[in-house]
Amino acid sequence: MRENDQMFQDFEKVNDFQKEVINPVLPNAKFASSLMITTPGEAAKNFKGDLSPIKLFENSPYEYKGNNKFTHFTSLFGLKAILESGFLRMSEFGNLIDNNELLFATSVFEDNNILFKITEDKIKALKENVFCLSLCESKDKTHKNNFMWEVYGDKGKGVIIEIEFTKNNPDFFLLGSVLYGNKKLKPIREIKRLTEEFASKNDNFIPNNFPEFLLELQAFHKSKKYNHENEVRLLMKENKQQYDEHKLETIYKDFNSNQEVKYFNKLFLKGKHPYLKDYESQNSIKILDEFPQIEIRRVILGYNISVENKVNITDLLQKIKHDNDYDFEIWQINNDKEIFAMR
Repeated sequence: MRENDQMFQDFEKVNDFQKEVINPVLPNAKFASSLMITTPGEAAKNFKGDLSPIKLFENSPYEYKGNNKFTHFTSLFGLKAILESGFLRMSEFGNLIDNNELLFATSVFEDNNILFKITEDKIKALKENVFCLSLCESKDKTHKNNFMWEVYGDKGKGVIIEIEFTKNNPDFFLLGSVLYGNKKLKPIREIKRLTEEFASKNDNFIPNNFPEFLLELQAFHKSKKYNHENEVRLLMKENKQQYDEHKLETIYKDFNSNQEVKYFNKLFLKGKHPYLKDYESQNSIKILDEFPQIEIRRVILGYNISVENKVNITDLLQKIKHDNDYDFEIWQINNDKEIFAMR
């Protein structure tokens, strides 16, 4: 009976950690799992925790409150690949342009407190476990942003894909707004402060994978020099051990533009998820609870594509639309940054 009493007390401390440390910053946060290794009759010294992505950012600084319509800049080759494959690619964090992804927020823990110790090699390994799709809100200002076209839209020779989430709260994905600069690291600093207070009162009983279990938060912080992107991210975390391979069927390996082999996750367009064909309707609904539903609403051709090429591109896109049962409009942007429909 004493062993059961001790186990109950240990789990109560996990609940207390959630209420006293996590919930003041993330009011709706809950643990997806918690694991303790104990000796019978003795109190647990720490625990391993993972946060659930479900409503994690609701009522927090990371919550996205827009209309679920977004723009994604890519090349013509990227657009054709998306339309023909039926999915967008979520990149592992080790494949993103900013090499300081995750490391920027981890700087909050760079002190001598052993409670928060994590190495750069560990962060590098963890980047293989976090996947994201980078988006911007669908606004006229974004459509005309020279920097975004130059860096992500093939120097104006690419396209904007305008998408909408028609089901935007799937169980294993997290949608949120990126926060920029040192001042916006306040939520993580607050969790660190509250963790130190909790540890001092509870014999250092905190997650032994800290700050690893804060990956979701760290993934939504970037240096201030990127704040012109106004990025909204769709995030998925799939844990695996270093040097292991991912087991999830939607995760695969491919080459990136730097001739590196990286992980990618398939994010299917509406009606294109192959698993839907293999399940009865009830199970199909369950699958749709786990994966976002994405629809392409509009494609905007870049301003550095010639008029003649835009006509030929439009003809090809119309054929791809027909062959794959898509329903999107084709527009263009010219050198004067005027946006209008292709005829």
